[in-house]
Amino acid sequence: MEGRRWISTLLVLAGIVLLAVAGLHYFSGYQAQEEGRRAWEESRAASPVPTLHVPTPAAAENPGITGSLPTPSVTEPQGPPYPQGQPIARLRIPSAKIDYVVFGGDDAATLKKGPGHVPGTELPGEETFRKNCVITAHRDSHFRHLGWLHRGDRIEIEAPSGTLSYRVVSREVVNPDAVRVLQPTEKPRLTLITCYPFNYVGAAPHRLVVVAEPLADGASEALH
Repeated sequence: MEGRRWISTLLVLAGIVLLAVAGLHYFSGYQAQEEGRRAWEESRAASPVPTLHVPTPAAAENPGITGSLPTPSVTEPQGPPYPQGQPIARLRIPSAKIDYVVFGGDDAATLKKGPGHVPGTELPGEETFRKNCVITAHRDSHFRHLGWLHRGDRIEIEAPSGTLSYRVVSREVVNPDAVRVLQPTEKPRLTLITCYPFNYVGAAPHRLVVVAEPLADGASEALH
């Protein structure tokens, strides 16, 4: 009887520890978003971000696609260093209850703070040969509602150069090594990636890829 009481006590304590760890994780993400939001608002008055040379490949361990991007065939002038871990945009998707600051990079530390831009793809607001802006986030935090998106849903990216409006045109489930979704495209697009399925226990075996294209009217006022 005494042994069972000890086991029950240990299980309760283990549950409390797990809840505390999860709570700390989400609180850290919330705090990072608040700090990023303040930093983003303060930087909006600054000059637009210039075209950057970003040769860094995608990170190997993240909710995005694993593998390396092809070497660009177009030579770009060297620019400022990549804004690793810095707020670079604000992503708003009302239909999925998503409104987060996006940070530069897709490493583990960055993705704890919020959605991350995949290095080597076009930065929000840039106009380069890449044309494909890729943003990734975890399925159990900032992109937990990404599966709510369907064709026609509206997305807005607030970039240093202005607010860009997009419309979802497709969604598909791919393997983690589907590097094609990171590659430059002929037309401008926004690509959002997270692990899939959402309710999978452990490292999810697939990725959900949502593709959106700019609206004809281009920049617009922010969604409310």
